[in-house]
Amino acid sequence: MRPIDFGKAGLAGLLVLILNLLATTAVVFAWAMLVEPGKSQEYYNALAPRIGAVTGPLGGVILMFAAAHLLARRRPGRNAIAFAAAVWVAYALLDLAIGLPMMALADLLTVRLALSLLAALAGGLTGAALAVSRNRRTPASS
Repeated sequence: MRPIDFGKAGLAGLLVLILNLLATTAVVFAWAMLVEPGKSQEYYNALAPRIGAVTGPLGGVILMFAAAHLLARRRPGRNAIAFAAAVWVAYALLDLAIGLPMMALADLLTVRLALSLLAALAGGLTGAALAVSRNRRTPASS
């Protein structure tokens, strides 16, 4: 990978994290409007982390898969697996960085977080590998 690719991977990791946070926010909002409307703001504030514990990891897997797959298809000459790994590193570091102001590092580093991040890595690597496989099967256009 070229040095610029690491910057692109960092931006992609940031975008995946932002999209994941937006998706979690949308699920919390939809839950508040459709499933349990009329509760107090404190109730929804307490509910948000529980919903995020489910939607965040799932969103991370899906979004990392999609990003790695899309980006590997767009640049078939780049090492897709290494790029997906670099996107994941940025995603994981940024995810940890936004969690640190809310809790101590020892409280943040849990088995649940580790499994969530490993699942996101698996999603990204799978997306990249499928794109590489597809790129090999598809003849290059002239």
